[in-house]
Amino acid sequence: LSSCPILPVLYIENNCKKGSKELIEFVSKTGYTCHWVVAPYFSSANFRGNEANIFPETANSINMVCFSSSDPTSSEKAKNLPSATRIDVASRRYLLHEYAL
Repeated sequence: LSSCPILPVLYIENNCKKGSKELIEFVSKTGYTCHWVVAPYFSSANFRGNEANIFPETANSINMVCFSSSDPTSSEKAKNLPSATRIDVASRRYLLHEYAL
């Protein structure tokens, strides 16, 4: 990938405290800016139109969307994701509970 002028967008599951910091550091060191994306497991706009939510209200999918730092449009792409919150690697704020989402 290092020979690619613009790296692909990554969508990575990051829902465990253990290893989360190391994962964020690794992805950041490979030339990406990471953003938290937290979404409920259930959406009433689901494919089957099923209205029954079998998940607790507090059940959320915890992931990261990561944009290449070499992509000049990456900050614009991040702005188009209203639920994305940039992970502040410079301040060593790696864990989800350190953010007001």
